[in-house]
Amino acid sequence: MTMRWQRRNQAWNRRRQWRRERQIVGALLRHGLGLTLVGTGMGWLLPFQWGLLSHPRRNEPYSGPEHLRMAFEDLGPTFIKLAQILSTRGDLIGPEYASELARLQSAVPPVPFPDMAPILDNELPAPRDEVFATFDTDPIGSASIGQVYRATLHSGKAVVVKIQKPEVRAIVEMDLAILERWIRRRTSRDSADASYDVEGFFEEFAFTLRNELDYTNEGYNADRIGDIHRGDTDVSIPTIYWDYSTSRVLVMDEIRGTNFADVALDTHLTPDDRHRLAEVALHTAFTQIFREGFFHADPHPGNFIVTEDLRIGLVDFGMVGTLTERQREDFLDLASSMSSGDTEGILDALWALGVTEPESHRRGVARDFDHLFYRVGDKSFEDLAAGDMLGELMRIAHRHQLQFPADLALLFKVLAMLESVAVLVDSDFLFFRSLEPEMKAFLRERTSPKKFLRRVGRDALDVARLADGLPHRVDRLLQRLETGDLELATRERGRELEAMALRRAVDRLALGTVVTLFLVAGAVYVLAVEVVDTGSSHLTYLRVLLAAGGVALVVLGARIWWTRNR
Repeated sequence: MTMRWQRRNQAWNRRRQWRRERQIVGALLRHGLGLTLVGTGMGWLLPFQWGLLSHPRRNEPYSGPEHLRMAFEDLGPTFIKLAQILSTRGDLIGPEYASELARLQSAVPPVPFPDMAPILDNELPAPRDEVFATFDTDPIGSASIGQVYRATLHSGKAVVVKIQKPEVRAIVEMDLAILERWIRRRTSRDSADASYDVEGFFEEFAFTLRNELDYTNEGYNADRIGDIHRGDTDVSIPTIYWDYSTSRVLVMDEIRGTNFADVALDTHLTPDDRHRLAEVALHTAFTQIFREGFFHADPHPGNFIVTEDLRIGLVDFGMVGTLTERQREDFLDLASSMSSGDTEGILDALWALGVTEPESHRRGVARDFDHLFYRVGDKSFEDLAAGDMLGELMRIAHRHQLQFPADLALLFKVLAMLESVAVLVDSDFLFFRSLEPEMKAFLRERTSPKKFLRRVGRDALDVARLADGLPHRVDRLLQRLETGDLELATRERGRELEAMALRRAVDRLALGTVVTLFLVAGAVYVLAVEVVDTGSSHLTYLRVLLAAGGVALVVLGARIWWTRNR
């Protein structure tokens, strides 16, 4: 009986996974058609802005990045989180796509409270009325993973309760299993894409998403950032009530006030108030990033709350970033080199930060930075927009296929978001002008005797470890040379990438041409139906041509898919 039940359960799970796989493929095909046409310059053939294939209606045509954003938006929490991660990787997907994916919002229509109540009641250590004096069943926020409610503890403390939506974990795990299978199949068949560590990126994404599904991680993040700002009278971090919090329910202080998006419209704030708020927001983030190396990684306007006494509260700690002390020092070197227009210093700092690419590309990257500084001209570094400079950096990285470490790419995204948040409150705010005194303070700390001695001790320990293991490494190397086991492999990467790009361009051109002819044939047939008798042999001939075109389109698409995936 047990074995039969297990087999039925496995069969049911396979059917669910197959249905979900069809949903994913359907959404990607629906929006991918528009993406393909836009990519081949023929987006005008099918005006998706008219509401075709469930695209929202509007007047302006959709761009390729918008088609990709809508596909992720339709597919739910896993793909929304994937889009948020990809939006930090302008070096991989290009700044235009990264910028568009950053606009994707995870806000969705709320789930009715009767569906949420069982999760809350199962997770609480006591009946709901024993934990809360009041509980408002109307959510104040609904995202792809959870919903937030207001409540009051019996002590009179106002709190918010974050509850995970039902079935979201099962959906995420199913999506991750599907994506992992697709990625492993693709990477095992197409070695030409080995220039990007797709499997490594997916593993990091899956780890991040699973961490975000466990609300205890968000609670620990809030506690750690609260420790960073302990004693800071300008910043408010909510306290987590661990007696009532679990992996699916999080209870914390409510920070009441106005978020930065609404503060921008507040006419009661003076220019000095606005400038101070922007300064405090930036100083708060810089303290987390450069002094502690642990920072809030989703600083959009809704996560900055201005209280009545003009303090800044931070909320939503599901996504955080970390930097080692050495990474922080290397980033300061990068910022210093950019401020002085030192191209060689920029490249040294980027390579020290872990940017991966053969040294042969260094000359091309240096040339692009020289062109950038030439365009900037005599402008002061303080007067430049951080978002523009980081966008240019990502364009150069994407052009030369530089790969940034995930934590560095996330930091760049956070800095660009911080600038947009500060400018939203104070339109005259200059990001780099605020960053410069912070950089000088951190550089002074870096050169202090205490830090110098710590760095010398760390380097001495590294040298001692290297010296201790060096004889063994040399001995193994000599043994492999003697036995002939040592092999050196080279790969003409540039030609391989050019060939891959040319193949894909030819594929898109061929597919685009057939799609165009098929659409033209369809249009001719529709017009002919209006003016020719339905029993005419001419219509029969057109139907045969239209069917043949459809078959050719399917055959060509299948052939391209097979060629690229074998």
